[in-house]
Amino acid sequence: MSWTFKKTATAFAALLFAILLAPAQAEPYLAFKTGNKCSACHVNPIGGGARNTFGNYYGTHVLPALPGDTQGFDSGSLTESVRVGANLRANFQRHEEDNADATQGFETQSAQVYLHFQPKGSRFSFYLDEQIAPGAALNREAFVMAKLSGNHYLKAGKIMLPYGIRLEDDSAFIREATQITFDNSDNGVELGLDFDKALFNVVLSNGTGATNNDDDRFQYVVRGEYVERNWRVGGSALVNESTSGTRRIWGVFAGAHLYGFTLLAEVDQIMDESLINAFGDETEQIVTLFEVNRELGKGMNLKVTHETFDPESNTDNNERTRSSVLLEYTPFANVQLRGGIRTGDDIPQRDQGNFKDLFVQAHLYF
Repeated sequence: MSWTFKKTATAFAALLFAILLAPAQAEPYLAFKTGNKCSACHVNPIGGGARNTFGNYYGTHVLPALPGDTQGFDSGSLTESVRVGANLRANFQRHEEDNADATQGFETQSAQVYLHFQPKGSRFSFYLDEQIAPGAALNREAFVMAKLSGNHYLKAGKIMLPYGIRLEDDSAFIREATQITFDNSDNGVELGLDFDKALFNVVLSNGTGATNNDDDRFQYVVRGEYVERNWRVGGSALVNESTSGTRRIWGVFAGAHLYGFTLLAEVDQIMDESLINAFGDETEQIVTLFEVNRELGKGMNLKVTHETFDPESNTDNNERTRSSVLLEYTPFANVQLRGGIRTGDDIPQRDQGNFKDLFVQAHLYF
């Protein structure tokens, strides 16, 4: 695959367009960099979605090159009891893969609105995460949360599962292969035990992602994380029992902030009885992520990632890889730009796994 001058000029024009008009979002590397838990910035203790007062302050005054208005840094707080938020991600992408014509164009990747309602003085709160684009509306989360003693909590309703590193990119192998994505929440209950330097999550859910359970079996998820100022380590496990077979996932993750570099890593093993390999055994899959972030200047971050996915460990020479180089720039409060190149390498028989992407993303958030 080769880039012609015309293709490069078109992509560069799209990059300029996005930079002139644009919008970005907090990611796990920021928690790893600052030594905070996800709950330091987000209403949802496991991260993602609506930001709390400190999260809004960080997004408007610490992250961007030029800080925002000191009077409006927490604009999502409507009253003492009601908080709202939103995210909009718009992309330009050029995609090339083997034995297929190149495609390029603009898209609205996602748009969400958030609502958090907590009556004054109450230990109970209601949280809603609704995706409004692309396509039809999709409820991602809707739960009631009760604050227990200290920072411990209990959730009940439709929840996103706490597993591994909560990457923003659902197409990452560690999200796609494990099926723990922002669009794949489940109905159940979650207990969170939040200590000074440690966080433990225990979940019991339907395991179907649907409104009702379709059998008499459940899904079990546990996650633990130990956090120090410049490093952290954790592990996760999931067991989903169903009539088609039991799916078991376990993994470890870690991160560190050293000499100005922020490192993230995760390794997961997936054992799935519902997928039978050529030897008549359950399928064993291995997926990994390694990410390096480096702050180049105020509001500017360089991100390099390398991912691997082995869809069948008992088959030789079957691995897939995906590598990315991204530049993230947050020029102003509530606006971030991301652009970069991503390449995929797969066996020759899977054309879609051998690709090259050039993309620019604009993200508006508050």
